[in-house]
Amino acid sequence: MQHGRFTYVLFFIGFLLLAPSSTLAADLQVSSDTIFRNFDRQAATGKKLTSDSAYEYLQLNYGDLKSTGLSLHVNGWGRINLADNYNNKDTAGELLHAYLQYVPVKQTFQLRAGRQYIFEGVARDSIDGIYVKTFLIPTVTVSAYGGSPVSLDTSNGRNGDFIYGGKLTHSLPKLYDVGLSYKYIADNSTRKEESLGTDLTLLFPWNISLLGHSVYNMISKDWGEHSYDMRFPLGPVTIQPFLQHFRYEGFFNNRSNTANPFRFLQGTGNTLTVVGTDVFYYPSEHEEFVLRFKNYDYKDRFKSSQFYSILAIKKLKILSEVGAEVGRMQGSNDENRYILSRGYFYWNTLHGFVTGDVMFVRYDKAIYTKRTSLFASVGIGKKFFNDRFSVKLSFDYSKDPYFDEDYRWMLKLNYLLDKTFSSLPR
Repeated sequence: MQHGRFTYVLFFIGFLLLAPSSTLAADLQVSSDTIFRNFDRQAATGKKLTSDSAYEYLQLNYGDLKSTGLSLHVNGWGRINLADNYNNKDTAGELLHAYLQYVPVKQTFQLRAGRQYIFEGVARDSIDGIYVKTFLIPTVTVSAYGGSPVSLDTSNGRNGDFIYGGKLTHSLPKLYDVGLSYKYIADNSTRKEESLGTDLTLLFPWNISLLGHSVYNMISKDWGEHSYDMRFPLGPVTIQPFLQHFRYEGFFNNRSNTANPFRFLQGTGNTLTVVGTDVFYYPSEHEEFVLRFKNYDYKDRFKSSQFYSILAIKKLKILSEVGAEVGRMQGSNDENRYILSRGYFYWNTLHGFVTGDVMFVRYDKAIYTKRTSLFASVGIGKKFFNDRFSVKLSFDYSKDPYFDEDYRWMLKLNYLLDKTFSSLPR
């Protein structure tokens, strides 16, 4: 379980600062998700893997939850294995975030301190530290952060581990929004990641727009990613072409990080370019059709592949719909030559829902002696006590060339408590 003394000190100070007094009314909201999960997987090697685990996710918000003032936000999870030969440990858990936030009445800046997630330009990181965002002038926004990255491997200790960065954004309403961001990460005082990023939104006449971002890896001196798409609304039809280019040498990093299972691709020297178009057709507010085309082009190891699909959606009422999709992947490798078909439905009731999803894939040639993959899922949920308590139950089944059979079920219990503490004397 990862934690920092700094975070717990902030947690204690936050409760002292937010304690109800004669001048402060505090809102308390507590949400608890208790989840029981089970799967029974028969691997192609003949080994049978099973897992029976209980999870608890707890989230607490204390203070002014709307926009201004001082508030405290905490979220964490824990797991206990009931019967298991899949997980390595009987228990596990993590403090996901625990931070104090302050926003003045005039909302001229935002300040957060503690464990938190940073989503600013090139940053997609969890840190123990400080984040501040301020509005210099109405068209310019500046944000900065610094602290210790949570995701780094702690086997060598956390001394010398730090992260800092920020973002500068300039925007003109109804015209454009342009940002420049920077991130630096050190592991044991050694530079492991340094990135520059740009992102933009351009708004043109007739509601035409261009959105995208680029990332430059300052260690490998390569552009790691370019991702852009445009939207052309033409009455009931919207055309959305897109372009994505990934250079693995610059896209991945070499820091100790357990959250990136595809980091091994960094050393392949490969690139991937994805070009395609989505066409959305809305004949009415209850119907939607999507035509999709994607071309995958690799520099090395693989030849290009094309994916075509059509998706039809019928909206029956608010939050209820049924849909079907048929697609074709035309590639040079056996695993990239298949026909995909899918159907799903979601039926919403006053205090519950029922959902189902089936996906079937048939390969042109057998993969490990099998030519088909099947995934099926069904779920049901019900709310009680003015929607403060809910129960959700789901069952999943899958069978493909890589696993003989995979059974899963999940039971989720959600509790919601919110209370306003009025002015009370100390």
